[in-house]
Amino acid sequence: KPTPLNNQQNFINNLLEKLKHSLSIALFHFYPLSGHLVTHETQDPPAYNIFVDCSNNNSGAKFIYATLNMTVSDILTPIHVPPIVESFFDLNKIINHDGHTMPLLSIQITELLDGVFIGCSMNHHIADGTSYWNFFNTWSEIFQAEDHGVPISHQPFHNRWLP
Repeated sequence: KPTPLNNQQNFINNLLEKLKHSLSIALFHFYPLSGHLVTHETQDPPAYNIFVDCSNNNSGAKFIYATLNMTVSDILTPIHVPPIVESFFDLNKIINHDGHTMPLLSIQITELLDGVFIGCSMNHHIADGTSYWNFFNTWSEIFQAEDHGVPISHQPFHNRWLP
């Protein structure tokens, strides 16, 4: 008979694999999040052009698994947000320009003693708040779907202009 510890480890391992798989599908639709920023300078006329390089030559989005010897109640009970919560977000306190050397998207799964915290950090240069929630909801939709071939309900808009 499996021990509770083995059952918990199997649950976490299965959860992590399903999160990674559904994230890879979500990133297919939101491919710029797997890129990095590149600045190209021209002399005539003098200009700086910043673009997202989505080639295979970059490290892509980051996926982190961490554990913390705290409970969900330890995080949610205090009146003020505990400082440890900042560590749940890998790209906390970065600036937009950091997208040249750091990922544009970082997902951190933190296993607590009695739960899991999913931290999603995104460079603001690549997406606004609406786009952030569209990505997160799409990832959730894919995660929950039994058939990963089902089309997503809200396609991302990648143009830099509005029709």
